[in-house]
This record gives sequence, C-alpha cells and structure tokens, in this order.
Amino acid sequence: MRRSRFTQSEILQLLGEASAGVPVAEICSAAGITQRTFYRWRRQFGGLDVPAMRQMKDLVSENLRLRGLVSNLFERLRTPDDNAPEERRTLKATAPRNADERARDQMRASRIAAEKCGGALTGHFASVRVNR
Repeated sequence: MRRSRFTQSEILQLLGEASAGVPVAEICSAAGITQRTFYRWRRQFGGLDVPAMRQMKDLVSENLRLRGLVSNLFERLRTPDDNAPEERRTLKATAPRNADERARDQMRASRIAAEKCGGALTGHFASVRVNR
C-alpha cells in the first residue's frame, strides 16, 4: 500500500480547518488533494485530536504485536513436540464419526494445547483454563 504524502498531524490540521469553517474545496485545492481523499480522511480520523491519534497509533502497534505473539503460539502448537509420545502429538487423522467423538477430540486438542502453553489456552474471544 502506498504511503501518504501527508503525516497524520498534517491531516488532522486540515480536518481541523474544515471544522473551523473553511470550505472543503478551498482546503483541497490548497493542499493539492481531491475532495474524495479529504472525505476519506474525515471518515478515517473523524473527531480525533493529536493525543487520541497517538493513542490510536499505540493501540494499532500493540495489536500488531499481540497478533504476532498469537500466531507464534499457534505455530508452536501445530509443530509436534519431540518429547511427547506419538499419541499425544497428533490428533486422529480420520474424521470423527459422531458428535461425541468430535467433542472428545476437541477436548483432547485443547488439553494438549493447554499443556504446551502453560495451562492457559487463548481462544477467539476469551481465555480457557484447563485444570486437571
């Protein structure tokens, strides 16, 4: 994706001028941007000020870092552990025949994953703790 010619503080300044009453067409011609770009910026940055923008940037970078940690955890869970016995390393290759077998396989998979990551398995929306 192409980088913008304008920094986020410059974009916020242009949006602030518009909220102060300067016509959008005048701002666009002075900055050398199209009205479509201006309104896209307005939709993206809305009513943010400089501290809110800084906080949003921090949250985006933290989110990226956490996504990397989660993907590393899942990669570790996918690779077989050399110390574990063969039956614990891999799940059944065949598809479960009924709902009971499917539930049993899911519980076994979550226990194996919980053992590998210290007792806590992060799910899609919440954490699940498996106790023995």
